[in-house]
Amino acid sequence: MDIQLLTRKIPIGISQCALGEPVRYNGGHKHSKVCTQLLGRCFDYVPLCPEVAIGLGVPRQPIRLVKSSPAADAEVRVIGVEDKNLDVTEPLMEYADSVVPALEQVRGYIFMQNSPSCGLRGVRRYLPNDHGIDSEGVGIFAQRLREHFPHLPMEEVGRLNNSEIRENFLTRVFAYDAWFRYVEDGQDAPRAGRVIEFYSAYKYLLLAHHQQKTRELGQLVSNARALEPREFAHQVRGGIMEILAHPASRKDRTNALMHVQGHLKDYLDKEETAELTRLIEEYRLGLKPVSAVLTLLRHYLPRSPHQFIHSQLLLAAEPAEMGFCDFH
Repeated sequence: MDIQLLTRKIPIGISQCALGEPVRYNGGHKHSKVCTQLLGRCFDYVPLCPEVAIGLGVPRQPIRLVKSSPAADAEVRVIGVEDKNLDVTEPLMEYADSVVPALEQVRGYIFMQNSPSCGLRGVRRYLPNDHGIDSEGVGIFAQRLREHFPHLPMEEVGRLNNSEIRENFLTRVFAYDAWFRYVEDGQDAPRAGRVIEFYSAYKYLLLAHHQQKTRELGQLVSNARALEPREFAHQVRGGIMEILAHPASRKDRTNALMHVQGHLKDYLDKEETAELTRLIEEYRLGLKPVSAVLTLLRHYLPRSPHQFIHSQLLLAAEPAEMGFCDFH
């Protein structure tokens, strides 16, 4: 599997108001410069506003999540704030179902936070008597799309202002896109060999995100014949996306870098080995950026004849190379 930087933009679903379109309930927008001016350099957006799409209009009365009771398993519906007879729960779910074919080609989705239709987390919920009960809701439209696309990288507009969250989202999007380009590529049943190659190329990057889950996924990959090909591919893709959703810690990333160093040790002299060891330790202590380690590893990489280490996505670090993220 060859490591190649992208030469085209990746299709990404996005809440339309984040692009500066005046589609919010009050006729305003929530323009995000991070989305349009930074991420827009590599994303080709597919903008949607479910509330406008179901006919609520602009401007419109606000809606909110309403729980039928305080019980943990109580039904949650999307009700008008002013007109409590307005219930758009089913229309929002039906609209989500209707756009699934159009979203089959997107490789990520950016939702507007705090929205009863689009919020991914922490949306305020109310009781029928107008009393707020918690902030644990999920927007109905977003929740429905997550059911249709359980592995699709999703994030909220506001959170992408954080460089580490933005880095993580980019990493997941690039991996999800690469999966479809390399593993599935329109095939009805992805070949197990392609799935294994993909996992192998991502192995050290996965280790940098979660060591234990990567080992568990490795056990699944080693028993490829125990599952039907499509189910095997589905489980591996899900495992990869779950692992990458964990932020890469300095400890786990250091461990992954040391694994790469181990593959190169037979091709370095004592001084070179000591220099690389010192640099990895300085990264572990927070004294040097990971980019410094990656630069030195890439310098030594041509010495190794082993394809496994040449294919490691950990060494490609696409988000950093494309200039979108700060690595610490």
